[in-house]
Amino acid sequence: MRKVTKGALAAVTAASAALVPAAGNAAVAMAPAAVKDVSSQKVVIMQPQSCIVENVGNYNRIQRLSENHKKRAQIQEAARIRKSCGVSVSAADRVILERIVEAEAGGEDHKGKVLVANVVLNRVKNKSFPSTVKEVVFAHNGSTYQFSPIYDGRYYTVDVSEGTKKAVRDALNGSDPSQGALYFMERAYADPDNASWFDRCLTKLFGYRCHEFYK
Repeated sequence: MRKVTKGALAAVTAASAALVPAAGNAAVAMAPAAVKDVSSQKVVIMQPQSCIVENVGNYNRIQRLSENHKKRAQIQEAARIRKSCGVSVSAADRVILERIVEAEAGGEDHKGKVLVANVVLNRVKNKSFPSTVKEVVFAHNGSTYQFSPIYDGRYYTVDVSEGTKKAVRDALNGSDPSQGALYFMERAYADPDNASWFDRCLTKLFGYRCHEFYK
């Protein structure tokens, strides 16, 4: 091995120091240059208040568009239903119809439920009865109600099943095996005087399961 003299070692150390910056100088060299002119970097600074106002405006426009779209859809659906079953039925009317069908025929099969819905719709179309689903279902003369579930409160406590919703939907879409029936009764639970009136004053059309249908 060759011996390294003190002079040569000092020269090598000095050369290394020139090639490798001190730790402090290295930190300065690695840091990005300070940005003095923000505009030169194309940075846009938003004013918070103007941003909020713009967002509120956009939100309101979206809300109006959504509401208009919903109204148009409701009008189109009402027109389709009227064409199918001959009755104008709002979203609120549909809920009323579902509840009265559930209360009157919740234990019936699909056709039995459709028939009860048909009776309500037939009344709406008949000039002898009110002209809306709501008015037909809640019609009364003093304490005498046309539909017993309104009188005894069952209408307000039922849970409408998917089967009932489907039956009402089918009735609104034109399914109508009712032969124009305007009345129905369940003889086993009917007041004797009411049953007698049905037999004397109305024309029986047919019976289906527990209900008898008349006009």
